[in-house]
Amino acid sequence: MKAISLYDKQRVARYFARAARTYTHYDRLQRGIADALVQRLRPLVAAESMVLDLGCGPAHHQERLSQLGGHYLGMDITPAMLTEAQRHNPSMNLVAADMEQLPLRRQSVGLLFSNLAMQWSNDLPALLAEWYRVLAPGAQIAASTVLAGSLQPLGDCFTAVDGQRHTNQWLDFSAFMTEVQRLPWQVDCELLNIVQEFPTVEAMLHELKGVGANYTARSATGLYGRERFLRLKQALEQHRNANGMLELHWRIGLLSGVKPIEEN
Repeated sequence: MKAISLYDKQRVARYFARAARTYTHYDRLQRGIADALVQRLRPLVAAESMVLDLGCGPAHHQERLSQLGGHYLGMDITPAMLTEAQRHNPSMNLVAADMEQLPLRRQSVGLLFSNLAMQWSNDLPALLAEWYRVLAPGAQIAASTVLAGSLQPLGDCFTAVDGQRHTNQWLDFSAFMTEVQRLPWQVDCELLNIVQEFPTVEAMLHELKGVGANYTARSATGLYGRERFLRLKQALEQHRNANGMLELHWRIGLLSGVKPIEEN
């Protein structure tokens, strides 16, 4: 099964390159989900194991992942993100690569960590098969992805304003779980429902742009013209909660477990 949306990987990289310097100022969602993933991991037994951080961005998970043991390798499709990571830690081991075509040997990874990167895949079954290929027997995996129902009510308000979809189309949890469980690994799938609050529409959009999450697979068509923005703002104002805040809802899929030591 192919992805619902097809992504231009070079364009994705450009969006995240623009966000490289601001990313850690706006990544509260990413950090919270990373915490949930790390809690599902255990220390590595083999000191020589590779800890692969896929879609590492500025690599702010590096310290916590390194505490689990093994040798850390951060990998991202955006060189500017890796430059930012290197700026904070010059000795960090980093590689620019596409997570769907890993430049790694079969069964070479002892722990694979990937936080909010899976949704940028154009072929989820192929991506999972590639991850399975590089995992060593007994290796751990912890990953997360954005699912259908995310970015609401912002997505619906955008559509009401101009009749166009301004969010990517993601798999629902059931389809995500089906694809994950096709491989013979021992993993659990979980669904997280997360609600972020913002005081203004401007703050909401600024945070999304600050982490590069304003990319959509469709062509850009003057998304933030003044008149269109004012209409969007008016639509969103109808959704303030009892605390007077604007909500942004996320549905996040988690994958965690191990690759069996004995394969069929």
